[in-house]
Amino acid sequence: MNLTKKINAVYKKFGVKITAAEDDRSVILNGECDDWQNIVKIGKMFADKKSGKHIVNDIRLKGYEEKPPFLPAVNDKSLDGTAWDVVVIGGGISGCSVARELSKYKLKILLVEKHSDVARGASGANDGMVHAGIDLKHKCKKLYYVTRGNAMYADVCRDLGVEFERKGQYVVFSSRFIKFCGRSYLMRAKKHNIPNVSVISKKEICKAEPTVKDYAVGALKIASTGAVSPYKLTIAYAENAVQNGAAVSLNTAVLSMEHTDCEILKIFTNRGVISAECIINCAGVFADKVAQMAGDRYFSIHPRKGVDLLMDSKGKGLPDNAISLSPTFKTIKQNKNTKGGGIVKTVDGNILLGPNAREIPDREDVTTESRDVNEVFNKQLDCCPSMQRSNIIAYFAGVRAPTYEEDFIIERSAKVKNLIHVAGIQSPGLTAAPAFSVDVAEMAAELLKSRGKNVELNADFNPKRVAPVDIKSLTENELNELIKSNPDYGKMICRCEQVSLGEIKQAINNPLGVATIDGVKRRVRAGMGRCQGGFCMPNILKTIADELNADISQVQKADYGSNVVVGEIKRI
Repeated sequence: MNLTKKINAVYKKFGVKITAAEDDRSVILNGECDDWQNIVKIGKMFADKKSGKHIVNDIRLKGYEEKPPFLPAVNDKSLDGTAWDVVVIGGGISGCSVARELSKYKLKILLVEKHSDVARGASGANDGMVHAGIDLKHKCKKLYYVTRGNAMYADVCRDLGVEFERKGQYVVFSSRFIKFCGRSYLMRAKKHNIPNVSVISKKEICKAEPTVKDYAVGALKIASTGAVSPYKLTIAYAENAVQNGAAVSLNTAVLSMEHTDCEILKIFTNRGVISAECIINCAGVFADKVAQMAGDRYFSIHPRKGVDLLMDSKGKGLPDNAISLSPTFKTIKQNKNTKGGGIVKTVDGNILLGPNAREIPDREDVTTESRDVNEVFNKQLDCCPSMQRSNIIAYFAGVRAPTYEEDFIIERSAKVKNLIHVAGIQSPGLTAAPAFSVDVAEMAAELLKSRGKNVELNADFNPKRVAPVDIKSLTENELNELIKSNPDYGKMICRCEQVSLGEIKQAINNPLGVATIDGVKRRVRAGMGRCQGGFCMPNILKTIADELNADISQVQKADYGSNVVVGEIKRI
């Protein structure tokens, strides 16, 4: 790589003086710039697939002071002095799926997550689409794991008791020229072994999805696309891991590490000092920070925020399928590193719009702004003109964790002999997780064997997780029999989402020990309807307090310090 030539190109384009150096794995950039978007663009200028080198972008944003990360308000010695075969850092879909696959072996496994529940980052804030991989243009780890993972989804979700639908996806053509160009997707699908991809006529798409009839001339039908609840799947992976002997420590942050040039010796957390024969870095937007703690920083994460809009499932003018507009040359140029978002029908019956993509310097900025809401809605309005803005009932943001190479990093460290990286797992990481978690577990087993550990299969491993009761899915006779055996299932608490007291108690008494308002919400959807918890919140609050035998003021919304009730106003 001609670094001098690229440095000069940066100065010519942005007027910014930087330095660049390289070693056997990375190109390291330094300097200062007053525009974050330009910092990201500069990093991308040095990304070169042919070189195989990663980018470490240390160009500073002028006048910006990096915010300290969220840390749990818990400090104790509950883990102090414990030794583990494997420690997994991060409770997103990556960490939880890896922990579950590792539980197939007879090992001491610990997953640590700094929040009060799993799936609190990008894994809990995305549209839940199980991608086919049609948008991935070149051979890369993303494509390899997405196509494998997609094929595994039905079996994985059946085993874990998680709802999964493979209803397909339509990429709608708005002109004959775009339809003609869209046929190139058929060649790509064949090349990448993506099954059941076809171009359908105007008549066929309008019959399948009448909301596009005013402009559609045809569509690309991708039958293998599916939908899953991302947070429910992550929770299910974690619960099945615990049921098979793994330990999950929530409210546990990795603060630093003690290491030699080639090995991690100790991991310092807010709950004590621990050690492990194998450490797996699944830390999402903080994966490069964890790598730095281990003395193995050879890549950078540049946070990319995306906002999604949640539509009322009973709203008018909404589509019944996952649809998006086919990209044009203009939109492809504008959105090089995102699929551009779309309209997704969730497994729970809601419609999600988005996400957009905005590069940000703050790794935990999940705020939403009116410009993002307007951008997402107006863009998807072109795809479905009959949608009404009044049907928006909530919006949320998630922060993706891309590398500058825009590919997954799934590999044993070349420098630290007891470290494995699972980094850069951005969309479509949810789709890829069932596949790469199998490979990562095998990597860990081989690493442990190389360190003299006798690694045996867990003869008691049970891949099946019993699905929680969902009264909406029961027949009238089934529901009546259930209520006879437990009257709590006949007491409706959340009217919007039809969630009973029995389901809420079941959610509180989960294998991970999560008993928060948001924990209940993410397990049974209580509070996710039109009123967003306005009616059911007090009853959920009281139920949690009763189940925990605690005062209502001790109940948290999510993390420690998020008390819902903080004091008395008056007493009768």
